[in-house]
Amino acid sequence: MNNIKLSKGHRYLFHEKLPYLSDERIFRANFVAIYETTLVIDTSETEPNSKTQVSIPLQWITKIETLEDITLGGCILSTDILIMIDGYA
Repeated sequence: MNNIKLSKGHRYLFHEKLPYLSDERIFRANFVAIYETTLVIDTSETEPNSKTQVSIPLQWITKIETLEDITLGGCILSTDILIMIDGYA
């Protein structure tokens, strides 16, 4: 997993590789916390209820990207505006 400073409530693109599947899953979700070796997220696009919190073993997460990472740093909007946009997801 890449070294990115995660902020509670911010939205990220998570890359997940489950040990029992050959394909990598990619999804967007809000970061909640890391407890020992477990990542906790909510407002995930994979969950029908946005209030559902999901815990995932950290070893399954291969990469985490911010919106700025996704746009390859070519985004002309400030970080504050990007955070506001992600709040509507």
